[in-house]
This record gives sequence, structure tokens and C-alpha cells, in this order.
Amino acid sequence: MNWNEFIDYDRNRVAWWLYLLSLAVGVVYVGYSFVGMFVLGVFLYYAARPICDRLGAHIDRDGWTAGLTLVGIVVPILAIVAYVLVAGLRDAASLSGMPGSSLVAPLLNVDNLTTGQQSLVQTLIENPSEVGSLSSDRIQQVGRAALSALGALVGTVVLLSLSFGLAFFLLRDDDRIAAWFRNEIAEPGTTGYAYAYAVDDELETVFFGNMLFVAVMAVLAAVVYYGFNFLAPPALTIPFAILLALLTGVASLVPLVVGKVVYVPVVAYLAWVAAGQGGAGMIYPIGLLVVSFLVLDILPQTFLQPYISGNEIHMGIMMFAYLLGPMLFGWYGFFLLPLFFVLVIQAVRIVVTNLIHGAELTPDVDAAPSLGERDLGELGDEEAGDSDSDSASASS
Repeated sequence: MNWNEFIDYDRNRVAWWLYLLSLAVGVVYVGYSFVGMFVLGVFLYYAARPICDRLGAHIDRDGWTAGLTLVGIVVPILAIVAYVLVAGLRDAASLSGMPGSSLVAPLLNVDNLTTGQQSLVQTLIENPSEVGSLSSDRIQQVGRAALSALGALVGTVVLLSLSFGLAFFLLRDDDRIAAWFRNEIAEPGTTGYAYAYAVDDELETVFFGNMLFVAVMAVLAAVVYYGFNFLAPPALTIPFAILLALLTGVASLVPLVVGKVVYVPVVAYLAWVAAGQGGAGMIYPIGLLVVSFLVLDILPQTFLQPYISGNEIHMGIMMFAYLLGPMLFGWYGFFLLPLFFVLVIQAVRIVVTNLIHGAELTPDVDAAPSLGERDLGELGDEEAGDSDSDSASASS
């Protein structure tokens, strides 16, 4: 290759890199514009993947497996979770003395309405018979309020539909995507492959294991609290049981604390009430304390958490991610900040130490070995064999 050919070759590569850079900027812009849809779709994918893998062992067609997982299993579970969350919001509204609509308002964008329009909508919801007595101006206000609420509802439906669509295609084509990554980007045994493997593995833990653990703990707490209310006299029943069950599930993410931060104050309150009544009422708080300690403390720490959560990623870090995410980004921060934390943690574990010391990059875990998967340097040969078989199946 002479000098002119080298210049033309180099100029051609520079032009392609500039073009790809412009495409990358466009991808970042689109991702930023629809970040809520993307992170929700990624969450649904990782939350559904273990179930989809189980079904895939019995169903040969990837599309049918992905669709059945999302429609037949994930949607009903999310419907139950949504119902429980609405019940919890209702209890929280009753506890704070605010109308339930004030807690739902941010979801429906009613803040865009004037105070008069919000008051009018609330009046019509509570007493629809007053529609006939409204003037034309007030009817127009009702129409604008209804269109605003309808637009928010349609936007929510579109968001959920696109997120489920993204999750469907990821579930159906993840083997092909993984094979392409192994063959074209990072082979097994390389640092890039170890990092991608660690991130993928921990995201499944965060979005499936931790969420499942919180849900199981909330269900167990609801059973304990409602069972106590069924047995206890009316004066000693637990108020806002569903809300307290949700809080117990969330508190279970805190290491060692588990449900203590919720059920101990509840027991103390009931003991105070029972002491004021005298008699044998104290047996109920004591019984609740014993059952809660066994079911909401010993059981999750001994059996549920190691079995469901699986890996050793720091639960305290994830708790901060779940709590701070919505405060920083809004509703989708609940999924975005845990994802970002996983990316950071695995980069620190695998890459940062070698970069700082100027050492050769390896797939070995060099820092914080307790914050994730085993030594990833062991993934070389065993994953290489799996990648060949997966590549063959993906291309067929």
C-alpha cells in the first residue's frame, strides 16, 4: 500500500467513525427521550427471564415462550401488585388525612389543571348528578379536564405497551444477541465478556431476585397482620394492615433489620393499648411478636433471602438505589438507578483497579469480591463451549 492509498484508506475510516459517532449521538438522544420506556422494558425482561427460561425447557418456539411468559404470568402478577399498591396508597391517604385523589394526581397529570378544575372534577366524581346543572363554561372545563386525564391514560397505555414489546423482543432474541456479542464484541475469557456477564447476572438478581423477595415478604407480612386481626379483639387490631405489609416488604431489603423496623413499633403500639385495657389482652402483642420474629425475621434471613436473591450484591446499596432513584429521576428512577449502580459496582470490581495501577486488564475480580458473582476469570473455557452451541442454535 503506497502513501496515497494509505491516506485514502485512513480518510475513509475517519469518515465512517464520524458517521457512526453521529448515529451514536442520535441513539443517546432517542434513549434519553424515552428512558422511562427503555428501563421499564429492561426491568420486565430481567424480571421475566427466569420464568421464560423455565418455560423454554418445555416449549421449543421462542416467540410463544416469551409471549406466554409476559401475558400469562407477568401481567397477572403486575395486576395483583398494582391492586396492592393502590390499596396501600388508599391507606396512606387515610393515615395522612389527605384525599386519595391527591396521591394519584401525579400519575394523571392533574397538576396541569387549575385549582377550580380539580375541585370541579372531584365534585363530579363524588356527585355525578350535578352535571345537568352546570353552565356551558363549566362543561368546557370538565371537557378539558377529561381530555387531559384521557391523554395521560393513553400515554400510560402506550408506555406500557412499548415496554412490554421491548421485553418481548429481548426475551425472544436474547440468545441471538448474546451470540453476536460473544462472536463480534468480546469473546469468553476477555475483560469485556466478564464485565457484561457480571452485569447481566446481577441485573437478574436485582430485578428478579430482590423484587421477588420484597413481594414474598409483603405477602407473608399481610398474612401475619390479617391473621392477627382475625384472631385479636377489635380494640387490638392492626390499623392499615396492607400498608404496613408493603412497608415490611420494602424494609426487608435492609440487611439484618428485615421486618423489625415495622413489626416492632406495631407490637409496641398494641402492647401499649393492651396495657391500658388490662386483663389478658397482653397475650396478643406477645403472640404477634413471636410469630413476626419467626416468619418475618428468621425465615427470610435463613431460607428465603439466600434462595431467592441468590448472589451477594450488597442489599444496602440496592436499598439506597431503590429509594433515591424515584427522588432523583421520577418514577422510572426506581429501575434506572439500580441499573446504574450495577454498572458502577461491576466496573469497580473488574476494571478500575487494573486501570489505576496500569496493569493488564483481566476478567478477574480485583476489588470488592463480596459484591457479586464468583471469580469471573473462571468463565473462560466453560462459557466458550456454551457459546459455540448457543451460536449454532441462534443461527438455525
